[in-house]
Amino acid sequence: MPKKVICITGGANGLGRELAAFFSRQAQVIIFDINETVLAAVAKKFTCDYQLCDVSDSDSVSDSIKKVFKKYGRIDCFINSAGLYIDGEIESNDPKLIKKVYEVNSLGPIFTAQTLVPFLKKQKFGTIININSTAGLHPKAFNSVYHSSKWALKGFFESVQPELASFGIKIVNICPGVMKTKFTDGTNCDLSKAMEPHQVVKAIDFILSLDSDTIISELTIKHL
Repeated sequence: MPKKVICITGGANGLGRELAAFFSRQAQVIIFDINETVLAAVAKKFTCDYQLCDVSDSDSVSDSIKKVFKKYGRIDCFINSAGLYIDGEIESNDPKLIKKVYEVNSLGPIFTAQTLVPFLKKQKFGTIININSTAGLHPKAFNSVYHSSKWALKGFFESVQPELASFGIKIVNICPGVMKTKFTDGTNCDLSKAMEPHQVVKAIDFILSLDSDTIISELTIKHL
């Protein structure tokens, strides 16, 4: 049986890197990111493939996904892990950063789905996993932009799932709490009760082990 083909956006850093490290031992992993130097180094370290890709650019996303299908002929799982964080009072947020947060956190996975879904429909299987956040479940002061970008992500994929179920396509919304990564560096985020990213990796591994007709559509995981 051929190895599963797993794509991971934001695969050069943080949770995406942890996912690449784990799944490259058992699957053909392709990591997507915007920094080619770091991307190539991580790919070499974990013996996986890579695509230079800006998830906020629909053409870049489309081109990268098509290259994967051309090379490997399938995608079993696509993990949207790329993300940007922003906090602070709304009037203090930089408008350019606000726009970029929505482009990466919300539009990026939507662009991914637009290109990916026709291929998954044709192969009649596939799992899209979105690394959302507990921010996508609850409002929080001084986090309005980041939280709302994650609400948009949740709303889009919950709406599109009924279109895709009959094709054997699963959509999974993973909502981790704060993790010990560099994701929130330079912000006011408190990491004193943050969890290790490998706990999220273990949860995703379990989800991918389920039978083809079984789905965990949403999972919240956080520090006790």
